[in-house]
Formats: sequence, structure tokens, C-alpha cells
Amino acid sequence: MNKQLDYLKVVLIGQMLIEAIEDLKGTTKYRQDIKLTGNRLIKMLEGYVNEDFDTVHNNNEEMTMNVMRKMNSLIDKISSSDIDKLVMIDAVIDKYTENEDWFMSYASADFLKLKI
Repeated sequence: MNKQLDYLKVVLIGQMLIEAIEDLKGTTKYRQDIKLTGNRLIKMLEGYVNEDFDTVHNNNEEMTMNVMRKMNSLIDKISSSDIDKLVMIDAVIDKYTENEDWFMSYASADFLKLKI
């Protein structure tokens, strides 16, 4: 796989992790050990991710936000699925990988326009 794409994935996932940890603040799940570990992880990730994320985001804000939105959506779907759904999701991804052209012709996927 392309190393630039691998790095982009790390930058986007790192940014999503920072946001997810910060979303826990103020909840009952944000306890002492999670708070300490989360804050340490955020500091480390911010140093690693922020500048590159800003570059990617400023390069193409709409694409960056759409990719992050889709990644979050997939994570939500996977984490809330039971075993039967996970098996089906995996099969659909395999079928898509095998025949992308068919999916592009018969299925729809939309990116949202940003409202600035």
C-alpha cells in the first residue's frame, strides 16, 4: 500500500481518537485512569498529528471532513452490531472489493457538502 496513504490514515485516526477521548469528558466513563491515560495520549497525538492534520484539512476541508465522518459512521456501525450483522458487513465489504464496478453502478454513496 502507498506509504502516504498509510500516514494519512494514521493522521485521520489520530485526530478522531483525540476527538473521541475529548467527547468522554463529563461522562461517567471518564474516570481517573481513563482521564490520566487519555490526557497523556492526547498530548502525544497532538504533537504527532496536529500540524499534518491541519495541512490535510486546509488542503481539502470537505474531503477531510467527509472521510472522517464516514470513518466515524463505520466505527459506530461496527461497534453497535451483533455477530450476525458483523458477518454480513464483512461479506458486503468482500463483495465490494471483488466487484467495485458493480457497486459503483448499482449502489450509491454520498459525500455531504460542507456548510460554511
